[in-house]
Amino acid sequence: MNENKKNSAECACGQLSLEIETAPVAQLVCHCSDCRKATGLPYVEIAFFEPSGCKSHGQSNKLTMKGGSGIDKTYYSCRECGSTLYATVGALNGAWAVIPSRLSPFVLEPHLHIWTSEKADGVEIPPSATQTLKGVPESVRDLFISTFFGKCLQPKQ
Repeated sequence: MNENKKNSAECACGQLSLEIETAPVAQLVCHCSDCRKATGLPYVEIAFFEPSGCKSHGQSNKLTMKGGSGIDKTYYSCRECGSTLYATVGALNGAWAVIPSRLSPFVLEPHLHIWTSEKADGVEIPPSATQTLKGVPESVRDLFISTFFGKCLQPKQ
């Protein structure tokens, strides 16, 4: 996994940018219709980061939808060029889901392909890739819970 803890990202015109000071928690490829609608892409590569290590700069448009959990997720795109740069995921305690092709320096190392039940026609998934028909498998869900909710779930001392 990418060990680099400092990344930056920006939209196509540079007006909307991100500073990220944490390593990614997980990386995956999402085929859900929401991600496709928000980005205009046939699938979306995503790197998840803890929100406490992320900052945005510039003006953005917001598109809020109910996720598969029924909890809101909000996609942020540049007001000038329209490039979608990231989303915040309410079901993951506000985790930032960033489009890795916009990150620098960064090398995408996806764990799996999710929501393949909603995959766009003609999209080929490598046969060796781990796939799920819907959301993330239990092992990744456990990683998300321990990372994004771990501090909330720790017993008070």
